[in-house]
Amino acid sequence: MEEMRYVAVIFWSIMLGQVAGFIGGALNQQTYNTNYSIIVSIVFAIIFSVIPLILDSSVKESNNEKNA
Repeated sequence: MEEMRYVAVIFWSIMLGQVAGFIGGALNQQTYNTNYSIIVSIVFAIIFSVIPLILDSSVKESNNEKNA
C-alpha cells in the first residue's frame, strides 16, 4: 500500500500543477504550456516524496546514535 501513496502524490501534483500553471500563465499574460506544467509538477512531486524519506532516515540514525 505504500506505493499507492506515491501514485496519489504524483497524480494530485499533476492536477494542481496544471491549475497553478494555467492561473500563473493568465496572471502573467503568457500562453499556457501543458508540457512544461506537467514536467514542473512531476519534479516537485518527486522532491516532496523524497524529502520525508531523507528526513525520516536521519531521525532514525540520530536516535540510534543517542541510544548507543
